[in-house]
Amino acid sequence: MTTPPPEATLVVDGPEFLADPHTHYDRMRRETPIRVGRISVLPGQDIHFLARYADCVALTTDTRFRRALPDGAPQPLPEALRLLAVDSMILKDDPEHRRLRRLVSRPFTPQAVGRLAERVQEVTGALLDGFLPGRPVDLQQAYALPIPVTVISEMVGLAPDERTTFHEGMRLLVGGLATLGMDEAVRRMEELTGFVRGLVARRRRAPGEDIMSGLVQASDDGEALTDDEVVAMVFLLVAAGYETTYNLIGNGVVALLGHPDQLARLHRDPELIDGAVEEILRWTGTIGGTKPTYAHEDVDWHGVRIPRGAMMMPLLASANRDPAVFDRPDEFDITRSPNPHIAFSKGAHFCLGASLARMEARIAIGNLVARFPGLRLAVDPAALRTLPSPLMLRLDGLPVVPG
Repeated sequence: MTTPPPEATLVVDGPEFLADPHTHYDRMRRETPIRVGRISVLPGQDIHFLARYADCVALTTDTRFRRALPDGAPQPLPEALRLLAVDSMILKDDPEHRRLRRLVSRPFTPQAVGRLAERVQEVTGALLDGFLPGRPVDLQQAYALPIPVTVISEMVGLAPDERTTFHEGMRLLVGGLATLGMDEAVRRMEELTGFVRGLVARRRRAPGEDIMSGLVQASDDGEALTDDEVVAMVFLLVAAGYETTYNLIGNGVVALLGHPDQLARLHRDPELIDGAVEEILRWTGTIGGTKPTYAHEDVDWHGVRIPRGAMMMPLLASANRDPAVFDRPDEFDITRSPNPHIAFSKGAHFCLGASLARMEARIAIGNLVARFPGLRLAVDPAALRTLPSPLMLRLDGLPVVPG
């Protein structure tokens, strides 16, 4: 076995990488399909990144790799951070992960998702009613963001006077540690934890038709979710469903506006919206990677020794442009078929909210381009800026002109 060749340290959220990630992905797939690198939010931590589609899929089903550290006792953490960083379902392994997923899947019935789809239709209609042809608007803030905010609020069953508090909590969960510092973020997260515990207690006393009521009532063979598990699931819904979805909507609009031939196809045949969303998921790289996994034994992968305890991460955005799987991988084609992208990962940790994200993007983008067929960017495409975020494509505003 060998070690990776000496190269400059790959930092996947560094300015050089973010300036042109797909050039790095292409080189990795061809030359170093497994590459040791770093993420700035985990200083000093080496990560083995996988770039090829087949390797990324294999990692999701390889039992030698798990979400928990081998023999690692969890660090003592404040309660709010424990619920987010340790107790979250996506950080659990089987059989605990299987138990949690079985229970939390129960409230996501077709009827519940259908009610949410009706609300997304209502919300998008009301938001689009407020747009004036020819008047610029920041689509991220005025359209893409309110949609998942509304969906999550409906899922949790918030009263109108509770939404401001919860929405502030959403922003805290997504960016609090980076913007506030540890002490202040923990203080505010403890307040949010208390608020969500109050919601859980209320749903146990008087359940409704919302998803949280389904979570507190879910049971299987006498097993049910604890209050801690429900709170952790709410945090996961926010962290995964809030930012990912509004970025998907914004990135999808940019992709379509940047490919007028594909947008014209969608105008001619609105039924292509499903394929358009799948291609947006594949092509944009909105979700660039998954949570890390750890080797539970020494592994030889492509001749590289992966020592026990090493951190592994599949680069989904790279896998979704792999020419070994996708014909013309760098072309944006809303009629692409088949389109076996892995934007929501694969295996046991396939994203539980994938159907919700698809539904929101389908309705939001479909209604927008139908209402304003002359929609255009308000700035030169080169002027669009992204935020430095580890393995996630996040626009820093999306100025457009409805038309």
